[in-house]
Amino acid sequence: MSSTASGRGTRLLLLDGHALAYRAFYALPVENFSTTTGQPTNMIYGFASMLANALRDERPTHLAVAFDVSRQTFRAEAFPEYKAGRAR
Repeated sequence: MSSTASGRGTRLLLLDGHALAYRAFYALPVENFSTTTGQPTNMIYGFASMLANALRDERPTHLAVAFDVSRQTFRAEAFPEYKAGRAR
């Protein structure tokens, strides 16, 4: 039985999908990443690149990517300073 199968050595990589997408969109210039019809692809490329790098560097056995489903989240309710000064 491998160490992963027995539960030892299990690594979960949990990612904030919106944070990665936001970072990717603003990190890469849209004029360098678009389709022939002008559709921007900088966010997709950046997200996939950061995901691939995280998988390579961290070598998780499990992966989960979470996305907020609405503007009002449990974090804002539990911690009012969560978005301190940012529009909700």
